[in-house]
Amino acid sequence: MNDENSGQEVPIAWTAIFQDTPVYLADGTDAGVVDEVLGAEDIFHGMVVRTGPLATDKMVPAERVATITNQRIVIDMSAEELRALPPFQQEETFRLGIVGLFRKHLGWVEGKDEPG
Repeated sequence: MNDENSGQEVPIAWTAIFQDTPVYLADGTDAGVVDEVLGAEDIFHGMVVRTGPLATDKMVPAERVATITNQRIVIDMSAEELRALPPFQQEETFRLGIVGLFRKHLGWVEGKDEPG
């Protein structure tokens, strides 16, 4: 990072968001931290925010993300709106792989990163 930008808050792209980046509500209240960024290629879908002492994961849609910087993220929500979001549920993924106990053949297996 450039020395003249060290310590300065600068806007960044959604693809540069780090896990555990602090997230704040529109009124400046601490909302939690980024647990996961949701997007594909050049489309930002939103992010999973770990909130509160019980570490509840909430999916904040991209259209509610107001500001993304190298130091924090601000979401355009109140505390009540954030609490009202349903808990985040990880979607199951499948990929083509080798299946079958006795006769091996091509089929769907769980998980996209597991070896077939």
